[in-house]
Amino acid sequence: MKKTIVYILSTDYAGSHYVSLVLGSNSRTMHLGEAKRLKKPLSKQGVICTACKDKGPCPVMSGIGPHNLLSIYDLIFSRIDPRKEVLIDASKTIEGWATLFLTNTAYVRKYVHLIRDPRALVRRYLLTNSLNRQLARRWELYKQRQTLGRRIPFSTDLAEVSLYFWLAENRQITQFIRANHLDAMLVTYEDFARDTPRELRRLTEWMGVDYEPAQIEYWNAEHHGTQKTRYDWVKEQKVQYIDLRWKEFLTPETQKRIAGDPLVNSYLAEQGLQLTADGLTLHGGD
Repeated sequence: MKKTIVYILSTDYAGSHYVSLVLGSNSRTMHLGEAKRLKKPLSKQGVICTACKDKGPCPVMSGIGPHNLLSIYDLIFSRIDPRKEVLIDASKTIEGWATLFLTNTAYVRKYVHLIRDPRALVRRYLLTNSLNRQLARRWELYKQRQTLGRRIPFSTDLAEVSLYFWLAENRQITQFIRANHLDAMLVTYEDFARDTPRELRRLTEWMGVDYEPAQIEYWNAEHHGTQKTRYDWVKEQKVQYIDLRWKEFLTPETQKRIAGDPLVNSYLAEQGLQLTADGLTLHGGD
């Protein structure tokens, strides 16, 4: 049987590393982190494996670069336990990564569309505000203006720009999945973090492997590949984390505007999603 590549597609700050680590802690799966980092020349990659950074060359990731990038999954599978049947790639991006492997029939390809509460993302985007980021988001909105149905790339309201940037990015993922008739599953960060066993069982069964309760404690597994250092505290405290700081950060007016935005509500309804007081959910009636 063919082995499987699971691509996590999401915006930045949506929790892709967390979801990838949990999915990749199954006895038959492996977390790769952001494999797209291997697009850089070997001399400029820096630390590509958190598990091996103080031990020398990584036996899984070393030697993979632009010259053999299209064989990345062949190489990794040849270097790991043959019982591992699924690779979890948290590269997130479509252009320049997921599209590179769109016609690869050597593997079963599955796609997780991971989506996070727009209120949490607006807060995060505002915290990383800079002139370059503002310009980049406005440019992305300009490219997506027909999809969004309005002209807002030159808005001076950074919360509005951030909200529509979130919308444009997620619409792009939705359109990519639909246009290419991909085997995909929609997951919200809030659902995954709040009821990890339920969402994990749903995902692992879809991936074709058995659900293993032990994989929730992902800090007990060794993970090659990239990993965000800010997850170290989660490992130490052994907790799952739901970030609701947007409630204190965003003004009540901004929160109301986001929750009542017609374009946002139209997209969420189309996806079967609901905004609740504590996050974005696919299981509003549960």
